[in-house]
Amino acid sequence: MTNMLHDYERNSVKYGCFLVIPLKYDPASFSQEHLEKIGNYCPPTTMDLNENIKAMLNRSNEASVGACYTIGCAPLITSLCGETSNTDIQPFRVSSEGNSYDFHLSASYLYVFQTQIAFLCLSLSFDYMEALQAICNPGSAHSTATFFWIDATGKEHPFSMEKWLSDFGKSLGLYKFFDGDSSFLLDAYCYTFAVVPERFDTLEEMQKITFNLHKMMPLDAPIEDLSEEDIRYVYAVKHQVYNTYRWGCCVSSQTISYVIADEAMDFEAQRKAQAEDGLPVVLLSLYEKYTCLRFTELITQLDKGQLKRLKALKNLMLRFQAFGTVTPANLSRWHNVKQIYAYLLEVNDIPTAIQDISSKVNILAEHQQESERARSETVINIITIFGIVSILASVLSIVQILSDGDIWIWMSTILTALAMILVTIIAIRTQRK
Repeated sequence: MTNMLHDYERNSVKYGCFLVIPLKYDPASFSQEHLEKIGNYCPPTTMDLNENIKAMLNRSNEASVGACYTIGCAPLITSLCGETSNTDIQPFRVSSEGNSYDFHLSASYLYVFQTQIAFLCLSLSFDYMEALQAICNPGSAHSTATFFWIDATGKEHPFSMEKWLSDFGKSLGLYKFFDGDSSFLLDAYCYTFAVVPERFDTLEEMQKITFNLHKMMPLDAPIEDLSEEDIRYVYAVKHQVYNTYRWGCCVSSQTISYVIADEAMDFEAQRKAQAEDGLPVVLLSLYEKYTCLRFTELITQLDKGQLKRLKALKNLMLRFQAFGTVTPANLSRWHNVKQIYAYLLEVNDIPTAIQDISSKVNILAEHQQESERARSETVINIITIFGIVSILASVLSIVQILSDGDIWIWMSTILTALAMILVTIIAIRTQRK
């Protein structure tokens, strides 16, 4: 296996990554008009998902929870390279710890969900896995990496990754998911894939390669780490004629890593396939995870007097629980796709987060009922006070009339009172019978 990995390196393994950055938005400030201007709506076409699940990402469907948009490279880099930039691929360079690596940005994807969250999926490609490690700096909350965009003449132009992502997000009304000074990339989810020319004879070979991808290291690097307990592996079905496997993947809480065998080494075709087939599966799981986090944040920001906003949030939560969650059994017709999704839910502990949100919904409902009950009691008390005043006014009026009236007024008043008492007695006896 080691020799085969070295052969892969000599044959220039092609690496790609969707760097999934979580974002949030306020519906009042989100610019759908600007999104329609710079992006193209991209309804799901994959056959890896069942039709009812694809409907969740189709904005024309009543059960839709979100939609995907393709963002070209030019709109992404406008704030860096200016309005005149018109390119499909933009070269970049990252320097970290004395080493520099080139990588490229291509047309990327933006998923926007109705639960006030979104995900920017930057489509990157590079020749060395160390480039992704320098970009993300895994295992550390801070990074000393410096970034440069490369113009047509090959000249380097330094820029701030944080400011670039912040400016692009603000143009749409999107903001970093977690407030504070942390980096946009700290909570990014890495969807990594490598394209190699030869199929795999054993599961162990794919396991080794995908684990190295997960660690953002070259395929032939000798790495072992038994401390990671959130690692799961899924493989393609063995081809009965070739007696080999075509792909395998490694799932963890912060990364998913694929290795794909393609004799033609058509990287663009494989990247498109990963974006259409694999990325929606990952985004559905991340949507559930970050929706729970977003709801928790919105609940903590509520004031006791914001009953209207409280009711709207409760309805949003109930809709999420009813239509926004997906079980692995209902996701796909293919077992390995369902297994990938099940592992994504498991390693991110998403079922527990959804259950926690269910408890919060109940607390929210009880709080709203108490608030409405208190408001109703206040209204009833006010009506009671006005009723008492009205009765006193009526009694005074009757006394005034009787004091100034003759015998006929007295007689009619007494007879009316006796008739009312008689009708009341009859009604009570009838009810008892």
